[in-house]
Amino acid sequence: MAISLNTRVSQQVSLTPQLQQSIKLLQLSNNELEQELAKAAEDNPLLEFEPNPEMESNLTPSSAQMDGTQNHWSNNRVSQDDDEDWGERYERVAHKQTLLEYLEEQIHLLNISPEEQSLLAYLAGCLDERGYLLDDLETIQVDLGTQSPEINSKKVMEVALEKLQSLDPPGIGANCLAQCLSLQIDRVLLNPPPDKANWELAKLIVTKHLSMVGTRDWQKLRKVCGKSEAEILKAVAHIRGLQHNPGAQFELESDQWVLPDVMVKLKRGRWVVESNPNAKPRISLNNEYTRILKEHGQKKIDGPLKQKMLEASWLVKNIAQREETILKVAHEIVLRQQQFFSMGAVGMKPLVLREIAEAVEMHESTISRVTTQKYLACQLGIFEFKHFFSSQLSSEKGGAISSTAIQALIKKIVEEESPKKPISDTKITELLSEQGYIVARRTVAKYRDMLRIPPVHLRKT
Repeated sequence: MAISLNTRVSQQVSLTPQLQQSIKLLQLSNNELEQELAKAAEDNPLLEFEPNPEMESNLTPSSAQMDGTQNHWSNNRVSQDDDEDWGERYERVAHKQTLLEYLEEQIHLLNISPEEQSLLAYLAGCLDERGYLLDDLETIQVDLGTQSPEINSKKVMEVALEKLQSLDPPGIGANCLAQCLSLQIDRVLLNPPPDKANWELAKLIVTKHLSMVGTRDWQKLRKVCGKSEAEILKAVAHIRGLQHNPGAQFELESDQWVLPDVMVKLKRGRWVVESNPNAKPRISLNNEYTRILKEHGQKKIDGPLKQKMLEASWLVKNIAQREETILKVAHEIVLRQQQFFSMGAVGMKPLVLREIAEAVEMHESTISRVTTQKYLACQLGIFEFKHFFSSQLSSEKGGAISSTAIQALIKKIVEEESPKKPISDTKITELLSEQGYIVARRTVAKYRDMLRIPPVHLRKT
């Protein structure tokens, strides 16, 4: 048996411990952060941690309960002259498991290195609410490389994306609808079904001729695919059975207590953001240990103790950075949504993550983490940061209105209708048009479903 030495070059992803910790802390809710800090203090004697008494007490929920998607502010309105400290109020909200949480559960079970797990978790955080990865890998690599220079290979990013796309639900990590459907078909073909040929035809259609499915141009599909109309229709039936938005299914609800991260108050005619002192993490370096270490000098500290000191310092620094980032993002949100805090949902303006990302000079994936499970308290109630982001619709006046505001208008129209003669979606579209808002009837129907308002024939009494 010959023994020899060989040189092998390989590419490996490596995120610094500081970056891994920073990313992890940023996406934690207040409740999760409390648990994380308690565990860190147990493992590191150089840390001093004081449990938050607000989180330890078993308080009675307030009368208003937010479900994370609907605005019940009218039942929870507080006078502007009321001196109540909103930061001391808990509210019970129905927490919906997010796509990111579901993916992270799977990532932790993969037999890969902690560094690779961190990279996969970062990519998962870049997905939009549908489960699509709209940013190209080069952009993500550059953004991540500024924090962790070791990630300098596009191949590493591609391998990580492939692993992410292998997770459930099928279709996540795609950059467009065609790729999303193609990934789902690939998953079906891993264990070929009896009608394998139809699924392969479906794969051909979604990758090259998906637009023809939308136009229902079966004759042209037959020609380009060289198949009969019956075969085409069977393949199209398979395609229609696939999930277009893999992230839409994550609405598993469970009650949880929420302590708002920030408070919004009216000062000199403007709504401003303040940190909630009751939500501030109570973590610091142990003064006695720090004094002893300083007296003996850093060079005389042994390896394990020095490592504990570094870990403690990183944690305290990252907690401070987390607070600063949350406050900065909240400030930009409130700056753009002044009318909401005065008028409610009808005053909501269109807002996307990119606007906030550009304002605070951070990546959209970072803003996505900051706005998930972070809450603000105001006179209208307690809202998750994500509540303030919505798409833009046009108005005849040349301006724009948010989808949230349109939903509020639809809800108001339905509430004011006659129970004996409810208003149809077409009529709602006309009423909105009279107010200057251009909304398609199918869009009205979609928003009505999102508001859980039954169709017209079920509302009639």
